[in-house]
Amino acid sequence: MHPASASTPYSAPRNKMWLWGVGTISDALMIQTFGLVLPIFNTGFGLDPVLLSWAVMLPRLLDGITDPLLGHLSDNIKTRWGRRKPFLLVTTILGAILMAGIWWANPAWPKSWQFAYLIVCATLYYMTWGTYSMTHYALGYELTDDYHERARVMAIRTLFLQMVVAVVGWTYWLAQRPVFGGEIQGIRWIGAGMAVFILAAGLVPVLFCKERFALTNRKHEPILKSIKQAVRLGVFRTYLAVRFFSAFGLVVFNQLIFYVNTYFVCGGDKDLATKIIGIGTMLTVVLSMAVLPLVPRISRSIGKRKAVIVGCGIALLQACLMPLLYTPANPYLQLVAAALTAPLIAIAIVLRDAIVPDICDIDEVENGTRREALFTAVVSFVYKMEVSFCVVLVGYLLRFSAFDQTLKVQAPEVLTRLQWFTFTPNILFCALALLFAIRFPVTEAYMAEVRRKLDLRRSGLSTATSAAV
Repeated sequence: MHPASASTPYSAPRNKMWLWGVGTISDALMIQTFGLVLPIFNTGFGLDPVLLSWAVMLPRLLDGITDPLLGHLSDNIKTRWGRRKPFLLVTTILGAILMAGIWWANPAWPKSWQFAYLIVCATLYYMTWGTYSMTHYALGYELTDDYHERARVMAIRTLFLQMVVAVVGWTYWLAQRPVFGGEIQGIRWIGAGMAVFILAAGLVPVLFCKERFALTNRKHEPILKSIKQAVRLGVFRTYLAVRFFSAFGLVVFNQLIFYVNTYFVCGGDKDLATKIIGIGTMLTVVLSMAVLPLVPRISRSIGKRKAVIVGCGIALLQACLMPLLYTPANPYLQLVAAALTAPLIAIAIVLRDAIVPDICDIDEVENGTRREALFTAVVSFVYKMEVSFCVVLVGYLLRFSAFDQTLKVQAPEVLTRLQWFTFTPNILFCALALLFAIRFPVTEAYMAEVRRKLDLRRSGLSTATSAAV
């Protein structure tokens, strides 16, 4: 019988939520550190930015296409260890190996060899990370049925995520320390150390967390039918639109801001630029972590929907301020935006992620199945297609700007183009995200009715099963 009831929704013990949250360290280390591939293989190995962007995009494209298949498999597989743990175990081990190995291309190799090595490693890397992240999220969605406690679960995840972001924000700066003898040797040592943490953290949810819905999907659904039913949900399509537009401009911004910061704000001083990035990351993390304990209270006060709307509005304000704050006159002025907006944006992202299990409940009411991994996979698919396109776009934008990685000082017209390419998409797409957030219909009252229907259905199933026995 399900532990949920109409009066008291099921929630796992808090210690189980924290043990699940530890697995976020592996997830975040895999993807956050991989973000260094573009600058390191470009300015360190000397790989052409367009060639590099394709080496990153194609594996992500393949990974995104396979995500729904793997998510559907995770939702429907039956093993003695449950639906999620086999995937978590295998991808934890592979993720650690790939983290250590991806940086071992030889700078003396021909560029075609470097390209081939990177594209093979990136393909394995993305599929490993994507499967781990998807199944870890799905396991977390089962920790509680409570509308507001789901915000707490995502806050715990975000806390661990921010801890990793704080560390990775200094990685490039650390890799350039003289003790390593160059950034390539530095990132190799750092990658090996991170591999150990990926392995240790990834094993925690495998060993200490239990799956609730391992036997829920008694009848196997064809994958195309499952995807069609998931995408047919109007609330899910609106949710995808909010995430898509929130991410698009930000991905382009995050990829290009390194070049604006290094060559425009800091005049080609890479050490100063990476130092400021490290300080900015730490500031963002500290402020975000400070407000995370308030997330459940904020959820109860204004609801997840309103919090997401406010967060999208703050993100738009931040995007509009950015062109004014990145200036050579005061390189540290850019930290103002992080200090003013990071806490509110962090709260909005946490509550936005906490909406996905609500969508899973709506799907169960309408279609009678639990598809946490499939919904996560579809979200991941859309995001990866988006990022894949953005990465290639960034490579061409660098070329269109006439950026030359062999020069420490770039021409003024190059810097002007880089600024336009960096800031404009972020402003436009943040505005679109806000419009779709306003249209999102799911409120606490809406979900209370969904929970009532689910409790009645589950109670009926349990009664029928007991009678049959």
